[in-house]
Amino acid sequence: MTSKKQASKIFKNYPPPVPAMDITPADDAFHGSKKRIAAEWWYFDANFTNNYSLHIGCRTFSKKKNGMVSPFLEIYKDGKLIAKAVKRFSFNKFETSSDYPLVKLANNTIIQFNQELYNKKEQWVYNVTLEIENHGVDLIFKGATKGFKYQTKAESWTVALPKATVEGEITVNGKKIKVNGIGYHDHNWNYSLLTPLTYGKGWYWGKLMSKSLTVSWAEIIKSPYRGEILAVVSQDGKGYIPTNAEKIFFKPEKFIRNNRREMPTSFDLKIDDVVNGIPIKVDVKMETYEIHYNKVLIIAPYWRYHVKAKGYITVGSNKEQVNETQIMEFLKFS
Repeated sequence: MTSKKQASKIFKNYPPPVPAMDITPADDAFHGSKKRIAAEWWYFDANFTNNYSLHIGCRTFSKKKNGMVSPFLEIYKDGKLIAKAVKRFSFNKFETSSDYPLVKLANNTIIQFNQELYNKKEQWVYNVTLEIENHGVDLIFKGATKGFKYQTKAESWTVALPKATVEGEITVNGKKIKVNGIGYHDHNWNYSLLTPLTYGKGWYWGKLMSKSLTVSWAEIIKSPYRGEILAVVSQDGKGYIPTNAEKIFFKPEKFIRNNRREMPTSFDLKIDDVVNGIPIKVDVKMETYEIHYNKVLIIAPYWRYHVKAKGYITVGSNKEQVNETQIMEFLKFS
């Protein structure tokens, strides 16, 4: 990274076009695309108590019954990428469901939703298993709070696990390591070559977690100074509270040059709102300590951050400190 004159950017923000809604397992199932080739992906991440962290998932590019499927994993130690693996399969190797989350490739189950636990107790539990060369994971994600979705006729987003406990095993260069920690899972679909024209030029996304509270947030970049912002506050074992866009303040700053592009390294997120009579306050600063640059959808520059988040989240009379490492991202389509 090379330093540059510090700058900041404040967006004029608008609310998302649809409200946050409750979900069922079908919302995290495969949706597919009938009109055009589109991307769809299941995303999981986790921060573990032994300073390992990871991103794992599966991405599809398809139209009707034709396309490609790519499972992938990225494992970090102290925020630095130490293992990366990806594999590609044709669509005839892909087994899935439109009723519940399921990804099977060449008869190997990658993502398995526990339907029995859901039917009995409405618990959201996933087994995520993947082995590519000498790297792999075998993990259980157990939801700690209620999920939600923002669904439009085009691009859509389901946050099935705003917060989850995670335990199991990771494999790095053939070495198996027991892990436990806190994770997250979401699912996006219907992202195509039209997305930069109809949806946005890119986005910032992240989440913040305290002892029993979680904030899932995103800023969709519509233009250099116009955005669409959302922040949903979740309580462990309870529901979620969407906050009002006009009450959210997001500021990326301390821009530098990285891979020949401008990207911020510091972020402020503030919320001062009252929803259904419940006061909600968030005041958190996120400072970058590691960056992983990549490209997604072939051409889009993408930065995955490990950030140190410090501040507080308050819901009603419950004020909790945020002092943690989190994963966030910045993507630009142009």
